[in-house]
Amino acid sequence: MAVRVWRPGAVGTAVVAAVVAVTLGAGGTASAAGYTGVAGPWSSATALTGSDGQQSLIAVRTAGDGTAFALWRNRAAGAGTWGFEVVVKAAGGSTWGAPHTLATGRSKGSLVELTVTPTGQAVVTWLDGGGAAGDPTALAATWNPAQGGWSAPAPIATTTGVYLGLPRLAAAADGTLTAVWDQGDFADYDVMTATRAPGATTWSTAKPLAHITTGSVYDLALAVAPGGAATAVWDVYDQVPEEGEDAHTVHTATRASAGGAWSSAAPLPGTAGSAGTVRVTMDAKGATTVLWRAAAGGATALKSATRTSVSGGWGAPQTAVAAIDPSDESEPLTAPNGDLTYVWAGWSSTAGTPVVRTVTRTASTGTWSAPKTLSTGYVKWDVSASIGADGTVQVVWPQTPSIDNGDDNYLEWAVRPAGGTWSAASALNSAPVPAVPDENALSGEVTAGPDGRATVVFRKAVDISPGDFTSQLSAQSQTLLTKPKVTSRAAVSGTARTGSKVTCGAAWTGYDTTVAWSWLRDGTTITGATGKSRTLTSADYKHQVSCRAKVSNGAGSVTSTSAAVTVAVGPALKAVTAPAVTGTAKVGYKLTAAHGTWSPAATSYTYSWKRDGTTITGATSSTYVLAKADKGHKITVKVTAKRYGWTNGSATTAGAVVR
Repeated sequence: MAVRVWRPGAVGTAVVAAVVAVTLGAGGTASAAGYTGVAGPWSSATALTGSDGQQSLIAVRTAGDGTAFALWRNRAAGAGTWGFEVVVKAAGGSTWGAPHTLATGRSKGSLVELTVTPTGQAVVTWLDGGGAAGDPTALAATWNPAQGGWSAPAPIATTTGVYLGLPRLAAAADGTLTAVWDQGDFADYDVMTATRAPGATTWSTAKPLAHITTGSVYDLALAVAPGGAATAVWDVYDQVPEEGEDAHTVHTATRASAGGAWSSAAPLPGTAGSAGTVRVTMDAKGATTVLWRAAAGGATALKSATRTSVSGGWGAPQTAVAAIDPSDESEPLTAPNGDLTYVWAGWSSTAGTPVVRTVTRTASTGTWSAPKTLSTGYVKWDVSASIGADGTVQVVWPQTPSIDNGDDNYLEWAVRPAGGTWSAASALNSAPVPAVPDENALSGEVTAGPDGRATVVFRKAVDISPGDFTSQLSAQSQTLLTKPKVTSRAAVSGTARTGSKVTCGAAWTGYDTTVAWSWLRDGTTITGATGKSRTLTSADYKHQVSCRAKVSNGAGSVTSTSAAVTVAVGPALKAVTAPAVTGTAKVGYKLTAAHGTWSPAATSYTYSWKRDGTTITGATSSTYVLAKADKGHKITVKVTAKRYGWTNGSATTAGAVVR
């Protein structure tokens, strides 16, 4: 999976929030083998900051080794300026370290960005200087996992010009960092690039990718493939276009290998008239997709173009979304198989409210899906999305139940495992968060780890006086899924005799478990006996019957088998239709016994004819010819019904007096 560059948080962006007591909502986890194999329940929320200041959350990222980082702007209680703070959670750990201050004396809107590498490093970049403060400089502080600490800020780029853009960074699989940025003055801009080798503390000499003399660079993005190939894209805003010429055009430059030279910058075909927002992503094979916005029939469309290899040509532009009006959006999220997902929060004329939507471009077909709405209420124009190395996409956003209910704030969560479908949105906070005037009361950022599990950092704001509030950052993660444990061995309950219903009982602990029941006869599984309960049959009589519970989740399964019980004989068969005698009750005539019907059905019958209740010797068939000795006496027949495994049932017919 390619490393993608994330865009800096917008100036003055609404803050994000953490609920200190958070429980997993009803949505649960979607099903897919990879994600459900590791995603357990959500941990309890851990406070990352105090509750007496203010924070503006920038980003939460997970490095390739599983180390998690969170970056925010912080204003301490009573302070007039902001600082950049970052916190780290070690790979495989559950505890966040103490916040580390990277810079102080900043404004609330100061641009700052967090980039992570596959090798466990993180780099925070920001701008310094400019005007009376000196030449504009881009600084970077680096987390060194071997030393477990942050470096002092070191320069990436410095310019004597008026403008320096915040560098976009991305890393190759070995940790080599590439940076691109724009700098210059009105109608005299350069797009620049530099690299930093793994373990190095300084950057290479900056080199130009393009020189723009007719306007300015309106937007800039970068993607680096695992092998080091790179693509930079930017939107050139021509401020003096010729008559009939569109002002915006997307340009690209490509580096085919880690140590290779960059190609000359060139316009991306079909992007004249773009609307200034560009995105780019590369997969492990170098396939590259660029996204941009363009006017289309009175609306703004999301367009894309793809090339299947670094050296290949660009395909024809496609329409990813016919009409898009986003207030917040993700980078293109690329799965290991090349599928590309895009998530945004924006206005829906159909719903009459802001919504969270997503589209996916399937790599195998090259087609975009229809937009899917994930949200279920009034969205607060804010969304965060991330993709894990396994292809799982995690999304969170703040919403209220409706446009008329802005007081009950919830942080919603949805997940789509690799190869799976989107889960229903569910609230991460069990109790609603009250509204705060002129401030988002609740929102958050999500990052998907290498195995797809989510880590979310929240900001919860609290109104303390008119026009003032405090906030607090907290974090929680999906824990590692563990195999279920049996806490009470399987056992058979009920009367163990033919015809009786017996039930298998067991108790276990575990998350997202399923149970499969089975029954055994003398240790051999009984075909088709898969219910928690079953009725014992004649085939079980005199045998040892036991039950088994197999409890499973994505982490594995555990089996418990009960002690065996010996199946005793069942109760006596019962006559449903009573036996009866037909024929003429006269000496010399034959009487016939009908055995009736029995429950359960008998498999054989015996007969015993009687004279005035006394057994007639030898009269044991279903028919009897009346003799002289029977004249004047009452004749009956006793029918005995038999079935293996059951107690015999018997019934005697009504009597007939022989003439």
